Amino acid sequence: MQLNFDWLIVLEKLRRGIMVTDTTLEGPQSPRIIYVNTAWLKMTGYSRDDLANQTPRMLQGRHTDSTVVGSIKQKLLNREVFHGQTWNYRKSGEPFLMNWYCYAIYGERPKPIYYVAEQEDVTELETLRLKERLLVNPNDTVALQFFSVLKEWKISRKTG
Repeated sequence: MQLNFDWLIVLEKLRRGIMVTDTTLEGPQSPRIIYVNTAWLKMTGYSRDDLANQTPRMLQGRHTDSTVVGSIKQKLLNREVFHGQTWNYRKSGEPFLMNWYCYAIYGERPKPIYYVAEQEDVTELETLRLKERLLVNPNDTVALQFFSVLKEWKISRKTG
């Protein structure tokens, strides 16, 4: 069966955020963002104009887990799929818990030609899950830390 359709239309209509980067993993200005879809723009609050010469690090901030972020490079070099979850930040500075998968896209040669990240905001889902945990254990440190990040943002908006 021969299919002929525009892949860009498909990417733009996906509900999950998609980010495509080049394959340079060395240096502070790498990898460079090549493409993001509409869902990614909506999730982060950035515009396409904001992305010139940017890396995925533009989403990181105070509560981004460096251990999670640090494991991406090794997974990609080992030809493995990365799966992680950590705090990232919208253009407004608002934190959101991002769950994502990152993997290489290969062409005809054995070297990757792009890295792709499928990203989604799971803050609302985690809020519900962690509220339930607090009902069972009001001293749950994971849940308390999660809500402290959100509370910190709300306070900073009122005072800033």
